Amino acid sequence: MTTRVAFIGSGFAQQHIAALAHIPEVEIAAICSRNEQTARQIIGDQNINYYPFENYLQMLQQEKLDAVYICLPPHLHGEIDIACAEHVKALFIEKPIALSLELADQLSQTFKKANSIVSVGYMNRYRPNIINAKNHFSKNPAILFNAAWSGELPPPYWWRRREMSGGQLTEQATHLIDSIRYISGEFKEVQAFSTSGFIDDVKDFNVDDAIVMNFQLESGAIGTVQTSCFSKEHGGGELGIYLELASREKTYRFHNHCMDLELQHSQANKEIFNSIDNPVLAENMAFFDAIKNGSHEAILSPYDDAVESLKVSLAADISIREKRSVALASL
Repeated sequence: MTTRVAFIGSGFAQQHIAALAHIPEVEIAAICSRNEQTARQIIGDQNINYYPFENYLQMLQQEKLDAVYICLPPHLHGEIDIACAEHVKALFIEKPIALSLELADQLSQTFKKANSIVSVGYMNRYRPNIINAKNHFSKNPAILFNAAWSGELPPPYWWRRREMSGGQLTEQATHLIDSIRYISGEFKEVQAFSTSGFIDDVKDFNVDDAIVMNFQLESGAIGTVQTSCFSKEHGGGELGIYLELASREKTYRFHNHCMDLELQHSQANKEIFNSIDNPVLAENMAFFDAIKNGSHEAILSPYDDAVESLKVSLAADISIREKRSVALASL
């Protein structure tokens, strides 16, 4: 049985479309995007209909879809998600899912009422290296974390506007926050600090130059997540992307966007596990298994779980504004 899908937004759509080429029962019917040039490049010579962004409702009504991928900047979530839930049974939503808990909770209730199947694009959960760590630390709890997403300023205009992206902790480093939650459980409390004013040559820039978020998990473990986007291109001078965590028995060090792993058993015994997996394909296969079976069971990042990851970065924003620590239970 063929499953007809469409895309709203072209952000990360190309990676999903490439993955869907490996799932025979999927038919990509349409893409709706603000950027026609990018959409046309993605479509190429494929038999995929293009709709201007303002015509998303027309696409939902005409294409007889089974699923929709929402690949939009964070500030565009809301009415589009609700409309999709009214017209299709399954949604794949790229992170972050919203810029406020009020909207995220509203959408959660909408999806429950519509009995929607929803998967959120936290692809690290499908990486064997991350699953390996989850299995280890479930038996030997992690004690200390150190993580960073530090690089150059991404080019999209919306990314540099706080009201559109939510800032780097919410938009990019949410992958690190979600990975920590997936491996070691829920955040209990955060305290965050930010700095700005060093980036003085970028028009309309109003997000933080850098953030440090200290935290404690419900397990008692502690750690820090850093973000920065101030680096100019100077030979890899930025700190990069990494996640390090240790129990009394082992240390796991993940590096780069693909989460390559150095696993340290002892001073003399280290193993290297380079990422050769395809987590985008894995999360898409899980999504279509869920559609086929009518159950969220195969999905490792359902919507309500993604809300919990969003809470962490929003708690950090409150901490920065109000100069205090914030308990997650207070949100």
